Amino acid sequence: MAYNYLDLTNEVLARFNEVELTASNFNSARGFQIQCKNAVNASIRQINQQKYGWPFNHETHNETLVAGTTRYDIPTNAKHVDYDTFRIRGDSGLNVEGRNLDQIDYKEYLNKYVEQEDETDVGSIPVYVFETPDNNYGLYPYPDEAYTLTFEYYKIPDSLTAATDVPTIPERFRHVIADGAVMYGFQFRGETQQYQLAQQRFEEGIKDMTTHLINRFDYVRSTVKMRPQIIVNTRLV
Repeated sequence: MAYNYLDLTNEVLARFNEVELTASNFNSARGFQIQCKNAVNASIRQINQQKYGWPFNHETHNETLVAGTTRYDIPTNAKHVDYDTFRIRGDSGLNVEGRNLDQIDYKEYLNKYVEQEDETDVGSIPVYVFETPDNNYGLYPYPDEAYTLTFEYYKIPDSLTAATDVPTIPERFRHVIADGAVMYGFQFRGETQQYQLAQQRFEEGIKDMTTHLINRFDYVRSTVKMRPQIIVNTRLV
């Protein structure tokens, strides 16, 4: 049994004893078939919205910094950025070693360091990262070279569109997607009692996913951080 948009839709249709789709007529679905296609995407969206840190939505982003530029945009598909993962990559050509960046509060940046945005000679290797009010990020000091910045984030997956599209959710949880889609199918039909039963099953499936994928404590680590000294143009700040 395949694991794609077509197969998930047919699994939902089968539970309702409806006519299944094929690869050739998938795009020309009609009536309740369309509702089941929509329900699969609605179920996947609901699962993805339940937790910020589903491991199957994890991504790593590399940004080539621009000398003299303080503020940068996060990826357009980012749901949650992990600011503990910001780091400058080592580059022998730029004579820079890899280093982790410490996060500071935006107000602290405004109080202590924002003047750098009005100056042209304070660039260096970034040491701090801050989250801006518009959900993007900035660096202090701003870079003086095209360093490579790396950070990790959790994305918002695209909706399934083609029959062969595969969800980011692992296949072993396909039943949870199907349960959620069935729930939305009953909601569309106005079958309240069946909807409530399906909703309970769907929510239990999400809890099970959380237990297996997120609520794991392999070890305990210290989160204490020492603030670094910053040397900008030989001036100790």
